[in-house]
Amino acid sequence: MPKLKLGAVFYALIAVVGVLEVVMITTQQSRWAGLHGWVLAATATADGLIAALFAIGAATRWGLIADDGPWICQHGWVVVIGLVAVKFVLFIVQDSEAMPFPSAALVFVPHFIRRLQENYYQGRQEASSGERSAASESVE
Repeated sequence: MPKLKLGAVFYALIAVVGVLEVVMITTQQSRWAGLHGWVLAATATADGLIAALFAIGAATRWGLIADDGPWICQHGWVVVIGLVAVKFVLFIVQDSEAMPFPSAALVFVPHFIRRLQENYYQGRQEASSGERSAASESVE
């Protein structure tokens, strides 16, 4: 399967939002003002790693659930699932209500992008085969 095109833009957008979230966590702005100590560090680390994974997926244009390419591009979605699970554990063990509920939607993004890419290329293949059959019928 070819490399991502528009999916890479979506991955990059998620990475940028992740970096902004890490900056807000480390400067303790808005919802993260009540986090302190190891919970703050672990939350910033988990969010930073998620942002880095999506940035890698965007930069390599393989995504995080590719059939070939680097290991992280083939199995990155499993790492994202693990990091989101870490964020859920942090949400459960922290004692204040400062930490927002983690978004489990990130787990589905690599599969969603891959499905969009597969449908796009399948549609292009059907359209080109339809054009070829129409062109061969018009010649006859």
